[in-house]
Amino acid sequence: MSEKDLVSKRARNLYNEGLNCAESICLSFKEYWGIKDSLIPQIATGFGGGVGRKGSLCGTFVGSVMLIGIKMGRTDPKDKETMLKVYEKCQQFWDMFEKKFGSRECYKLTGYHLDNGEDHEKWLQAGGKEKCGELIEKTAEMLSEFIKRI
Repeated sequence: MSEKDLVSKRARNLYNEGLNCAESICLSFKEYWGIKDSLIPQIATGFGGGVGRKGSLCGTFVGSVMLIGIKMGRTDPKDKETMLKVYEKCQQFWDMFEKKFGSRECYKLTGYHLDNGEDHEKWLQAGGKEKCGELIEKTAEMLSEFIKRI
């Protein structure tokens, strides 16, 4: 099985097991890359549902940006060259994500205000969890291919 298949299926399974979108994508890549750090998925927890279910940037997108940083980010604050390269790659991924899914905003992707109990229930009844699971899986596939080219 290819890397993109492994991480994408694992990301969707993690989401189905109860992790949020950002946690799922981060943990699937962490496991695949063999990273031994307990901060993943903890660092991603607050980004689910567009930052605490407020509908802002999609947690799957934010998790992907974090993973780009893990893969190629800087460790020296004076390393402006690496910072600019990471910014460029994040901008490229931003454009790819938006082109593929039509938005980066959780609310626009789901059509519901997930911080509202009634809307959250409607989202669940309308198959929202399945839709987000599919988005997580497709994003992990896209990110896997993207990172190979970095």
